[in-house]
Amino acid sequence: MRNIIQIISNTLRSTFRKKENIIIYIFLPLLGVLLSLVIYGTPSSPVLRVGFVNHDNGIICEDLKEVLSSNDGFQLSDVEDADVNSLLLDMSIDLAVIIPQGFSEGVYSGTLKDIEIVSLKGQETTAWIEQFLSNYTDTLAKLSAASAGDRSLFDKMLDKYNSSADKLNVVVLKDKMVGRLMTSTSIGFLIMFMLFGANFTSSIILKEKRRRTYYRICTAPVNSRQYIAANAITSLMITIIQIFAILLLMKYVFRIDTGLSGVSMFIILLMFSFTAIGIGLVLTAFSDSSYMASTLSTLVTTPTCMLGGCFWEVELMPKFMQRISLFTPQRWALDAVEIMQGGGTWSDISLNLLVLAAFALALILVASFKFSRTENLQKFV
Repeated sequence: MRNIIQIISNTLRSTFRKKENIIIYIFLPLLGVLLSLVIYGTPSSPVLRVGFVNHDNGIICEDLKEVLSSNDGFQLSDVEDADVNSLLLDMSIDLAVIIPQGFSEGVYSGTLKDIEIVSLKGQETTAWIEQFLSNYTDTLAKLSAASAGDRSLFDKMLDKYNSSADKLNVVVLKDKMVGRLMTSTSIGFLIMFMLFGANFTSSIILKEKRRRTYYRICTAPVNSRQYIAANAITSLMITIIQIFAILLLMKYVFRIDTGLSGVSMFIILLMFSFTAIGIGLVLTAFSDSSYMASTLSTLVTTPTCMLGGCFWEVELMPKFMQRISLFTPQRWALDAVEIMQGGGTWSDISLNLLVLAAFALALILVASFKFSRTENLQKFV
């Protein structure tokens, strides 16, 4: 145990003697996760900029304009028909609502004319206002049918409808799904950086192999298992600092409701960190050069993160890829987070934690066996 502690102490001192390593190993992963929060985790409900073209100028059109203006989802502005195309092209407005001439007369007579909607952004932009105008014109059609062409009666009915005591009471609810989506995105990126951070262990071992320090250590009363354990614990300490920092920032700086307790999140990520360290050790053990270790790290980390759901939801992939993703530890870690967010208990994610533990144990045992059997390292570069 004394040997392990001494190796950990020496490794930490030699690593963080250079100030830039603090940025590389601590702040760079944090910056990457925070960047993912800004890019992917900040949902927005943009206000539609609506250009209002009125060819009718009737009382009913003025009422429609007032109703649109009172809606918080629309930013209404009067525009000329000739300017619609240019305003759409330079993105000054998202869409234009064009009221045809004789629209009010059509309402009174029961022959409503269609309101034209022009946009360059497609159905996802126009669907909201199309539904809004459809409900409004449907109400006008019913009032027109009830008034049977009597304008004064129609106007009274419309005024009574607009001033009805039955008002919509708007209550703003906190969308917890937003926080959960932000959590999935940020945790996915954190998992990716944890895997790349596992190269911390690899880089230490590779550096000592190049300098032949590894052989001198192994000639001392330190066996390969102690050496690997010391480097793994060092990497684990760095990873724990990263996890703590991210969770604290998410809770106290970004005020994100992750949907599960900080303890639960920490334990899930801690279990995955053992797996990440195991992957780093295996890559180092089977690498004959620094270049090979770097190449293997990229080839393993990026595809497995894609399959495991770090960048997108697993459900978006084909069925056969979803089955393959079950062989990646990222899938089990993110699935555990989702289960706990959905109200699950520790028993519900027990299989996930066991699978992560099995991944970690198998990888560390394979790395230990390989290191213990490796003798000829004279050509390592």
